[in-house]
Amino acid sequence: MIAHLAATSIRSGKARFACAVIGIAAATGAMVFSTSLVATNNAQAPYLARRAAAPWQGWKVQERAGANADLALSFVNLTVDYRPQGRVLQGPPMRAMLALAPGANPYGAVQLAEGRWVNAASEDREVVCVKGAMRRFGAKAPALGEELKFVGREGTMTARIVGYLDGAKLPREFPYVFANASAFNALSREKRSTILLYSSGAPADALTSESAEVIAAFKSDEQRRMDYATPLMLIAAILTAISLLVNSLLLSIESNRKALSILRMVGMGRRGAVAFTLVESLVMALCGWALGTLCALAGLWIFVHTGDSFPAGCAVATSRILATLAAILPVAAVAVLCALKSALGVRPADALSKTKRPRRSGMAVTFALGFAAFVAVEVWGASLMRAFVPSPEWPDAIVSLLPGGASSFDIEKLRDIEGVSRISELLPLQVFLEGKSDNPRRRPNALFLAAEWLPDFVFTEGERASAAAALRDKGEVVITRMMSRARNLHKGDEILGLKIAGVIDLNWHMVTSRGLLRGLNGMPPMTDGPIFASFDTVESLDRRPAPMVKMTHLWVEYDKEFLSRNGVFKAGRHIEDEIARRLGYDEAYTVRLHARDEIQDGTLAHGNDVIGAAARVPFFFLAVLAIGFIAMIVAEADVRRHELAAYRAVGATRADIAALLVRSAVKVALAGVAAGLPIGAAAGYLASLKTAAIWPGMVHYFVIPWAVTIEGALGALALAIAFATPAALALARKTSIS
Repeated sequence: MIAHLAATSIRSGKARFACAVIGIAAATGAMVFSTSLVATNNAQAPYLARRAAAPWQGWKVQERAGANADLALSFVNLTVDYRPQGRVLQGPPMRAMLALAPGANPYGAVQLAEGRWVNAASEDREVVCVKGAMRRFGAKAPALGEELKFVGREGTMTARIVGYLDGAKLPREFPYVFANASAFNALSREKRSTILLYSSGAPADALTSESAEVIAAFKSDEQRRMDYATPLMLIAAILTAISLLVNSLLLSIESNRKALSILRMVGMGRRGAVAFTLVESLVMALCGWALGTLCALAGLWIFVHTGDSFPAGCAVATSRILATLAAILPVAAVAVLCALKSALGVRPADALSKTKRPRRSGMAVTFALGFAAFVAVEVWGASLMRAFVPSPEWPDAIVSLLPGGASSFDIEKLRDIEGVSRISELLPLQVFLEGKSDNPRRRPNALFLAAEWLPDFVFTEGERASAAAALRDKGEVVITRMMSRARNLHKGDEILGLKIAGVIDLNWHMVTSRGLLRGLNGMPPMTDGPIFASFDTVESLDRRPAPMVKMTHLWVEYDKEFLSRNGVFKAGRHIEDEIARRLGYDEAYTVRLHARDEIQDGTLAHGNDVIGAAARVPFFFLAVLAIGFIAMIVAEADVRRHELAAYRAVGATRADIAALLVRSAVKVALAGVAAGLPIGAAAGYLASLKTAAIWPGMVHYFVIPWAVTIEGALGALALAIAFATPAALALARKTSIS
């Protein structure tokens, strides 16, 4: 009897059933497709490792050449001063493993995609690169014939790109820039390492193409991001499936209320109503799972076999498919629990009632959850990114003269540069703090900074004038709020025996990274933050002999009228070129100006890209959830069919009827958006607190990116209208005059 009633309900509520099935299919399909694509990506790594190693059986990085090695490649680790469209590349420094090129391509099957191999006998400096390694944050790789400047610890080297290697990204242990002898020998003072390639008789400790760490090294960043996105995808898929099932079940209970109440009159208990709801929920869930799985696998096969990015073919994540099937039962059960109150609310007396109520609450809750997920991701990302946006109190620009730096006396040559209102040597020095770490690259340390003036920072403890005097006259220091929180230090306390004159609220991460202030002189690239001090204080902490200390950085304040007339980019390039000209374009260093506002724009743009990519997941499922408006509109038209017929009788057109139904959907969507905003904002902020806990002492911010949020809200309303309008028009055409 229950099964017969469920079958009848499905036949009579085709729109409701179809919407639920399509929604569950979309959620299931997204999970199956994404997890199988991850498995497919992972399956490429062993294949690519074997192909890159051919004909070599193994490779090993070591300081000295070893026995049985068929080929030894000498290489150095450098940074690249690459400036797409003339702009200093934003982000952590681009690294390059640059090797002395053998007479022929060492990778055998990997061929040149463009250009030619380097000319070993040429006196011109030439390099061949892997193109993928030369792309950063959307910037294109340099064109053939373009020159790149490579920066080491002892000097710089400029070479021309003559070719690009084809093939997949090489593992981390492999060099991906090859230079001829003329270019490589220009780096004779740099520390060199050796990579050994074996084709036979490989020693037991050599890394083979089947080694787990080698295979892992062939995983691309895109594959890793896909792995990270899987939990978000899973949560969104489960919420989508449950929400659509609950919405469909609530509509079904309301539509079948009379039939259920009659059964209650003839002896069926409340358990029967619950059983009816459970059967319908399971049928919809299983049908949606089957449809979604088939569509996902078909889509994966087409995606993999229509390009050349997957030479090893498809790999289906069977365990994940079975996991989604196993999840169907609890998902269906949870949906029934959410609809339990409505099912238990069916009474025998309802059979005598001729009135039906439009059921909109399920769709409102569904849409609220979908929009809340979108808002949560945006608030999470914006709140995290806020801590990385440079504070406006930083000077306008930091100029790096790396690696060798220039004499401090050369600062006098730069005093009257057009557009500069103030310029000063900026002396950075990383100093280890108390405490140990298993990872030497993360050993606790502070970045001491000394300059002629203390910028107008925002003080949370102490005040600027007295702090500046204490730095100059008493050898005291100023720390950041992050270090204060992480180490429980306050004004009057000491760090490394130096008294703290004040605490400032300063976002420093991006400036110190983009300004290339960290990781100098063999220190770790990670730091607990800057400490501002006088020149005398920093020099007293510096164990290097005085003749070895060079001017490596400058602080620059722009002339405001010059900046307004030229803009940040043009002003920065003019000042950068003028500094380089006056210092003589020395091969010992490269002049790079890092403008605070360019750093901010680059940080926000990159953050928006990352957040946008993450936000596409919940917004995709929000679009799926909007399918539920079709079922809601159909159910509402059924409940109000006599009312709508009366409207037609008094002169309402079909367009009026359709508009009436669409307005109902818009009201529900507005309610969902209004409810989802605070829920999502709270969830996003709590998630940002959890994520920020990775960095001890990180200052937390609560940021709602209103422009993106409003855009998302308008998009959500557009989705509701897009799905509701066709259904309303179709139903309006069927409305007759009674």
